[in-house]
Amino acid sequence: MLVIPLAGTFFGIFTPMPTVLFLYRWGSPWGFWVPGIAAVVGFLALSLLSMVEAAPFFVGLLGVGLVMGWGMRSRWSVEKTVALAGIFLFGLGTVAFWLISMEIEGGLVRHMEESLGQTISAVLQQYAASSPETRILEQSLLDFVPTAVRLMPGVAASSILVVCWLNLFVALRYCRLHGLPMPLWERWTAWKAPEMLVWGVIAAGFMILLPVRTLSLLGMNVSMVLGTVYLFQGLAVTSHYFERWRLPRILRAVLYGFCLLQMPATLGMILLGLADVWIDFRRFPRKPSATSP
Repeated sequence: MLVIPLAGTFFGIFTPMPTVLFLYRWGSPWGFWVPGIAAVVGFLALSLLSMVEAAPFFVGLLGVGLVMGWGMRSRWSVEKTVALAGIFLFGLGTVAFWLISMEIEGGLVRHMEESLGQTISAVLQQYAASSPETRILEQSLLDFVPTAVRLMPGVAASSILVVCWLNLFVALRYCRLHGLPMPLWERWTAWKAPEMLVWGVIAAGFMILLPVRTLSLLGMNVSMVLGTVYLFQGLAVTSHYFERWRLPRILRAVLYGFCLLQMPATLGMILLGLADVWIDFRRFPRKPSATSP
């Protein structure tokens, strides 16, 4: 993940999955041997590569696998399994952030603002010709830097939810293909977010409109996290119709990738998931075919 730039990051997202599968299949104590040995070997490998600073991140992903594997084996709900795994990794990251911040003069937030501002200035100087328009763009971006840094908790929490969801989705697919007993969860195409989360969206939207900067930033962070949850619901609705229309798997994969990688499509999925709370798109019956009696 650290050595191969793009592909390594993609495959690194699935670091928790072997832990999920082994713990789910073997339980305690044998299921703990895989992440335990992986942690030791991984730490030694990172030490040899002079990348020890990445060890906490690696151990955190193994911990996510432990929580999700234990949740599947203990018959937790899918919401509880993903939420507790996400809370674990976010809490670990918060502790690491706090410890690093104590060692940096002026605090880590200030350091991140300065680093991001320097990066923006360097990129514009390298790739854009000096002009009044460029200077205006640079100043606008630099003015947004403090806000962008303070939105990172929401970005981090949303990213963690996506990582947990992808690992659980692939793990369930593996269980289905290899005939392993499945958790007693409803089908992914029928999944809906808890209805009470709608009030969180309303409250977050209200906070964003308030003139108090702290509350406005809190509302933005909460909106990103809840937006990720409704992204999952939008994808579930889409998956329901993909199955109804019997689209080829390759075409489904392309469309899923488009929905996750293109911002307008991602926003569309979030709005679809939010609208599904009231409209319930999956209740519409299949139209009878012309040949049916």
